[in-house]
Amino acid sequence: MKQLKNVLKLIVAGLLLVGMFAACEGPEGPAGPKGDQGDPGDPGPGSVVNWEGFKEGIVCASCHNPDYDTTYYVWARKYQWALSKHSYGGDFERNASSCAACHTTEGFVQSQMGRTVTDHVNASPPGCFACHSPHSRADFSLRNVDPVTVGSAVEGVADLVFDYGKGNLCVSCHKTRSLSPKPDPTKTADTDTITITSSRWYPHYGVQGQMLAGTGGFEFQGVSYFSSAHTNSGVIKVEGCVICHMADPNAGTGFGGGHTMNIAYEGTHGEDQELLTGCNVTVCHAGGLTTLDYKEAQTTTEELLDSLHALLVARDWLDEDGLVNASSGSPLKIAPAYLAGALFNYFFIEHDLSEGVHNTSYTHKLLESSIDALNE
Repeated sequence: MKQLKNVLKLIVAGLLLVGMFAACEGPEGPAGPKGDQGDPGDPGPGSVVNWEGFKEGIVCASCHNPDYDTTYYVWARKYQWALSKHSYGGDFERNASSCAACHTTEGFVQSQMGRTVTDHVNASPPGCFACHSPHSRADFSLRNVDPVTVGSAVEGVADLVFDYGKGNLCVSCHKTRSLSPKPDPTKTADTDTITITSSRWYPHYGVQGQMLAGTGGFEFQGVSYFSSAHTNSGVIKVEGCVICHMADPNAGTGFGGGHTMNIAYEGTHGEDQELLTGCNVTVCHAGGLTTLDYKEAQTTTEELLDSLHALLVARDWLDEDGLVNASSGSPLKIAPAYLAGALFNYFFIEHDLSEGVHNTSYTHKLLESSIDALNE
């Protein structure tokens, strides 16, 4: 019994000590400053997670509610984008790792973040988050505007370092791919032969960067090539493709420019429209460019392309579908090998899609020299 009384005394003494310390504790101090956002951690090997975090202070409604969004007009840009070729013509089913970097948003983000591009079965077309990272930056600055190296598809021609400001992001994809075998301007002997084994022997469809810069085409020896003013324009060097393709049309004329990126578009009354807003700025055409001028350059390009096409068909270098008449089982052999440059130039200009507007002088000279070479 005495032992139990001693235990109870110890318990009471302990409670009294706790009470004393609790009574001495002062009021809670103010909260300290909020710490930096922690690292989300390694997503693990093979993961395709593209966590970029959310910048502190983002107010969602400032972009996602038209009542408040009077800066970025996100909803409006979304509907413009829906009318763009990025939305419906970007072939986002080309979502294997070899193509996803340009044909899908997911692959593009991986490539721009320096990660390994993986397959993306559930992919999306190049959209808002391909070009921007608004949640991590709290603005719509471009994801990347570093200069882009564009590999040359012509033997003996150096790679291009494309540096046209905002246009650098565009040319991350609007550039040529590798080509084998490469056409060689120096192979002029009758015994020089190039053997082509693919119906897709051309520098892919993204030649716009090289065309603007006035390089990348097959330049025949002894011919002088030169570019239009677009190549060295100070404003284009800064704004790149944006100044023309993303200019705002006049209100009420229809949906062109902006995030449609369309130069030609249908007006609000069904009439054809040409967006010249970006062309007729003071430092460029200063209001003097008309649709007639625009179409005249394209008409000349089309006539030259038709002439070159006829010569290529006559030599049986193009098939009835307009592809190179070649396969691994039935290769196309061209001698002298340098003449294959005419075939190369046909696709280089056809795939530019501007019909000469991006660089009229360079386009026409490439076509004229190709026609002359085949006629000789």
